[in-house]
Amino acid sequence: MALELPRGTRDYGPKDSIRMQSIISRVETIFRRFGFYPIMTPAIEKAEVLSSKIYGSDANNEIFLLDGKDSGLRYDLTVPTARYFAMNKGTPTPFKRYMIAEAWRRDEPQFMRAREFIQADLDVIGSAEISAEAEVIAASALALESLGIVDYTIMLNNRMLLNAIMNKFGIPAEKQTHTMRILDKLAKISAEEIIKQLSDLGVGKDTAEQMLNFIKVEEGYEEKLTRVEANIDSAKAVVADMRELISLLEIYKIKGKISVDLSIIRGLDYYTGAIWEITAAAAGKKTLAIASGGRYDRLIEKYSNTKTPAVGSSIGITRVAEFLEAKSGTVTYADVYVSYLGKETMKYAMDVANLFRNSGINADLNMTQRNVGKQLEYANSLEIKYVCIIGPSEMQGGIVTLKNMYKGEESRMSPEEAASKIRSGT
Repeated sequence: MALELPRGTRDYGPKDSIRMQSIISRVETIFRRFGFYPIMTPAIEKAEVLSSKIYGSDANNEIFLLDGKDSGLRYDLTVPTARYFAMNKGTPTPFKRYMIAEAWRRDEPQFMRAREFIQADLDVIGSAEISAEAEVIAASALALESLGIVDYTIMLNNRMLLNAIMNKFGIPAEKQTHTMRILDKLAKISAEEIIKQLSDLGVGKDTAEQMLNFIKVEEGYEEKLTRVEANIDSAKAVVADMRELISLLEIYKIKGKISVDLSIIRGLDYYTGAIWEITAAAAGKKTLAIASGGRYDRLIEKYSNTKTPAVGSSIGITRVAEFLEAKSGTVTYADVYVSYLGKETMKYAMDVANLFRNSGINADLNMTQRNVGKQLEYANSLEIKYVCIIGPSEMQGGIVTLKNMYKGEESRMSPEEAASKIRSGT
């Protein structure tokens, strides 16, 4: 039998897993610093929770349904959070939560787009303030900075602004959601194809072209907001909100650029107000969205019949891990490898390894009868900095031989002295 993985999934070996866990740990540290706290929800949700009425018709074929189609794998982390909040009515608000977990989509696997992926989400539920939007955006941006991603752009838009633009160009209200789904493909297909799809929807070619030209003008965010404000009276309140959001983001001293991009749609139907994407380009890779989010003030109401404002942001952890340049590093967490010769020294070696561990040092213990050379090769293959060698003479003297694999230096000392040297890194 030829073993292979399901399409759109992958294994993570020790080195990649350590990198992934390091990314998650750094992101989680920033989320906690902002006062967000974790929740965990099942990977499986009821089918009615994962309804296409929540996500939009494009998700119909992308939800992994199970158990006779009455349940399915979660499509994102926002909807499970909304369901959780609706079921836990005594939760204090604002509810500031984060969740870092897998999600699944029956999407066509392609470059940096998998069927199984990890997201890191943070949300503020119960606040309609623009400061909540600024907080989740800034926390996402600073989490990316903690990973060394500093050359990024926060691209802002607003669903209400998009509705105002479509009203300006005469798009009927009943066609605006479908129009947004078509416009959301701007980064994937040509303007000509967008115009064709809009024409098929019943939007005139001239109207479609004028609307696209209005949306796609390249200019600074203040020029763009001023132009929109001057041309669409109904957009003035939204433009004021966007200006306030930008001014609040500047307080966080984030390193990325801020722009207003009227072509940002965010295809999920539950967004109601501010929306954004954070994009970046690594060496040799095209610019990609690595984080995104928006306000979804009517999603929780679908589950609880209670109006509840909410806003959230999501970092694509799997995409970020692939996006970052591979960095050198160990394939183990061990600080020291405890090597011993012969079964008669094994118990002493175990005592030494446990002394290290009780001192807060990660110690890997030999579990073979291989000679010293083979044991050193093994430690070297894992890029472990220190090897503690124990033979009969070390056992009899109550000492160890500590070898720095990076420098090629070794010396004999007590286990306690070895622990101190390992901790100091010398």
